Amino acid sequence: MKNKEHIDQQVEAAFNALGVIGEVKVNHFFKHKVLQQLAHQKEEKSKVFTWFTPQLQMASLALIVLLNASAILYAFSAQTDTLDASLETFAQEYSLQSETTSILN
Repeated sequence: MKNKEHIDQQVEAAFNALGVIGEVKVNHFFKHKVLQQLAHQKEEKSKVFTWFTPQLQMASLALIVLLNASAILYAFSAQTDTLDASLETFAQEYSLQSETTSILN
């Protein structure tokens, strides 16, 4: 029981302390000044890639696409030429070419 009375006294003391607190007088421009300072702090953030503008990004993308397209075209055009040549070379090396049409040769 003594514990409950002690807790009630502490609660009553806390409410009495809240009643004593007076109103704080603040300049009516305080909120505006704080928001302005926060806005200035946001503007001061430095960007890492300021030189990589959208125009430069588009030019880089176009260059990469052009290089990839040319590499693919070169690879497919070179593949057919080398495939025919390598097939003929393989046939000559292993004597797979015959001049007769007989299957039993």
